Amino acid sequence: MDGNIERVAWDHPAAAGYVRAAGAAAALLGTAKDHAHAVAGMDLSGLGTLGNGFAAAWAAAWSAHGGHLQTASALTSTYGQAIATWGTVLGGVDTESAATIAGAVPGTDEIQA
Repeated sequence: MDGNIERVAWDHPAAAGYVRAAGAAAALLGTAKDHAHAVAGMDLSGLGTLGNGFAAAWAAAWSAHGGHLQTASALTSTYGQAIATWGTVLGGVDTESAATIAGAVPGTDEIQA
C-alpha cells in the first residue's frame, strides 16, 4: 500500500442537483412517451388499401419509440432515486461515525482532522 487513504467524497449539492434534473428529465421522457403513443394511434385509415402496410409500420414504429422512451424515463427516475438513497445512507453513516467517535474520546467534543 502506498500510504494513501481512499475516501468517498460526496458532493451533496451536486447530488441534489442531479436528483432534481433526473426527476425533470424522467417527467419529460414520460410526456414524450405519451405523445409517441398518441402518434402511434393516429387514424391513417384514409390512406386506403395501398397505405395499410405503411399505417401498420407507422403504428409499430411509434409504439416501439414510446416503449423506449418509457424505459428511459424509468431508468432515469430510478437512478435519481438511487443517488438520493446513497446520499441518505452516507449521511447516516457520517452521523453515526461522528457520534461513535465523540463518545469514544473523553474530553472535548471537537474532532481534529
